[in-house]
Amino acid sequence: MKMKFTAVILLLVVLLSSAGCSGTWRKKFVRAKKGEVKEGPILQPYDYKSEFTNNQLYVNNYTFWRNAESEFIKSVKSKDSSKSIRSQAGHTMVDIKKLSSLLVDEKSTQLQPYISELEEMIEKIDQPNYVSSNSNALASRLSKHYRAVSRDFSYQRMKNFIKPDEAKAVKDDKQQ
Repeated sequence: MKMKFTAVILLLVVLLSSAGCSGTWRKKFVRAKKGEVKEGPILQPYDYKSEFTNNQLYVNNYTFWRNAESEFIKSVKSKDSSKSIRSQAGHTMVDIKKLSSLLVDEKSTQLQPYISELEEMIEKIDQPNYVSSNSNALASRLSKHYRAVSRDFSYQRMKNFIKPDEAKAVKDDKQQ
C-alpha cells in the first residue's frame, strides 16, 4: 500500500511539473530558426542645451579658477607634497583655459600671456626639489599672477566681452 501511494504521488508530481510549463518545455527542445534577426533599440541622438548661459559659465569658472589658484598658492607656501601641488596646478590651468574659451578673441589673446606665465611656473614645479628650495619666490610670483588676473579679468570687467550664447546668436542672425 505504501509503495502504491508513493508511486501515485511520484507520478502526479512528474505530470504536474511537465504539464505546468508546456510552453517552456516545447521551447527547450525546438530549434530556433537561423534567419531570424533581432532588432535592437532605435537610438535617436538629441543635442541637449546647456543649462547655463555663457555669463553664468564665466562667473562659475572665474570662481573655480580663483579657488583653485588660491589653493595652489597655499599648497606651495606650506610645501605640500609634489603630487598635491601638481594636482592644484592642473586644476588652475584647466579653469583659466576655460575662462579664455568663454571670452571673445580680443580678450582671449590678452589672457594668453597669463596662461603662458602659469604654464612656465608649472613646468618649474616639475623639476626636482624646486618647490622646497624656491617656495617663497614661487608663492610670490603666483600671488602676483593671481592678483593681476583677478583685477584684469573679473566678471565686472569682462561681462561685455563674453561670447554670446549660441541660441541667442542664432536668433540674432535670423533677424538680420
